[in-house]
Amino acid sequence: MAETSRFSLPKPEATSRDHQGRPGAMLFMESWPAAKVDTPEDAALGCPAPHVVACAHAAVVMELQRPDVDMVVWGRKVPAAWETHLKDWSGSPSSLILSGKPSEIAKSLTTPAVLQDWPPVILTDVKDLSSLFGALTGGVTQHIRLMASPSSDAIFEFPPDILRLICGYGRTGAEWCTNQDPKNGIVSALSPFAVAFIRGAAEGQPGCLHRLPINVPNGEKLGPILMIDTVSP
Repeated sequence: MAETSRFSLPKPEATSRDHQGRPGAMLFMESWPAAKVDTPEDAALGCPAPHVVACAHAAVVMELQRPDVDMVVWGRKVPAAWETHLKDWSGSPSSLILSGKPSEIAKSLTTPAVLQDWPPVILTDVKDLSSLFGALTGGVTQHIRLMASPSSDAIFEFPPDILRLICGYGRTGAEWCTNQDPKNGIVSALSPFAVAFIRGAAEGQPGCLHRLPINVPNGEKLGPILMIDTVSP
């Protein structure tokens, strides 16, 4: 059985630099894949570890321009009011599923039914993240899923297309694995409100093996999860 960790990056090396590589005040955490071993078993799995870059500053999303990076994590710090609003929210609506360009998504998020089901703090963030996702992908069609209570039997998977965004609004975020075989890797959970951008197979790489959260500290209730995928023409 795979080990489980609460750290964002396994055995990371920390560097202080800005997003252009110059010395700076932003702390970037970066992992490197393990060396590939030339055995039939390892060859079948491909590269055994994803290449991940994480930072608390939004500039980290620029790391997606690097062809060697599988996942970028923006470990943002959100206002304390966000947690207060979500703690007081007790709704459990059906999953919200939307498809379209960022402008169409923004319009759909203002319909009365959506406004009645979801707290404004989440809807505003979904709109902003959809806009950011659109800027990163050239405004291609997006498929959005906002789930109030993810399934407890979620399975590990790779992003199906060019890019996937995942953000958790509860006590934990999505889980990812340091190996392409979850039985042999370390499973780590992203922090609440952290935004993960996972490059998909359509970019020529399998990306990072991940799943919706199933482990919550102290047995607390799973919070809402946002997932945005690109949609091929």
